[in-house]
Amino acid sequence: MSVIYALATPPAQSALCVFRVSGEGCLDMLPSLFSSGLDEPRFFYKTEMFNGDSFVDSVAVVFFKGPKSFTGEDSFEVYAHGGLAVMSKIVESFDAVGFEEAKPGQFSKRAFLN
Repeated sequence: MSVIYALATPPAQSALCVFRVSGEGCLDMLPSLFSSGLDEPRFFYKTEMFNGDSFVDSVAVVFFKGPKSFTGEDSFEVYAHGGLAVMSKIVESFDAVGFEEAKPGQFSKRAFLN
């Protein structure tokens, strides 16, 4: 299965936004997306997110190794500022590394299947 992502908060101007990512291989992309090493699962890390060499935002990240996650797969969450421009840049960053936008219910379907 492919790596999927979705905005977990409403797509509107807010204080923060949360993106969820799930799928085999998603954790392999952490070093290319974030500036600091993320060593231990289930810890809340403050770091910077990049799209290639372009700064996206100061974010917080927590990752989970399958099967100890909602979907049963490797996954991570990104907590970023809630501006619409930041949300767009995060989507661009995920698309640039080959992640696919999740369809409605796709996270729950993966959880059920796993």
